[in-house]
Amino acid sequence: MLSLQELSDRAEIGDLLVREASAMDRRDWAAWEAVFTPDAFIDYSANDGARGNPAEVGAWLAAVLGRFHACQHLSSNYEINLDGDRATVRSMQYIGVKMDASDGPRVVFSGIWFRDSLERGPTGWRIAGRVEDLAWRHNFPGDFRPPQA
Repeated sequence: MLSLQELSDRAEIGDLLVREASAMDRRDWAAWEAVFTPDAFIDYSANDGARGNPAEVGAWLAAVLGRFHACQHLSSNYEINLDGDRATVRSMQYIGVKMDASDGPRVVFSGIWFRDSLERGPTGWRIAGRVEDLAWRHNFPGDFRPPQA
């Protein structure tokens, strides 16, 4: 049986991951950065993305998402492993995006997995490391290229 602390940690971690996804949809980069530790290392290179700290990757994400009319990041399937003030999480995001393509507007989709390491500090749980794995893409134009990281 899970302890009250474990239940609380799992709920807080789930909320943190939803805040990260929602901040991207709102394009609220300060809120997005706040879910990470300042020295977190983020690696989105498997999806042709940036690698670096939250400020660097956040700037790249702003450029990428700035090309889209709208986006929705659905965060789910949390596999949480707790170890005191540290945790590892594997989670999924299903992403729908409305964009302009050379042949006109279109809606595209992708599925990704995140492998995160988290730390609990004075302000609660934060992501200290993140690796993104691309699972699939659908309906992206053949000439689509994200901005150079």
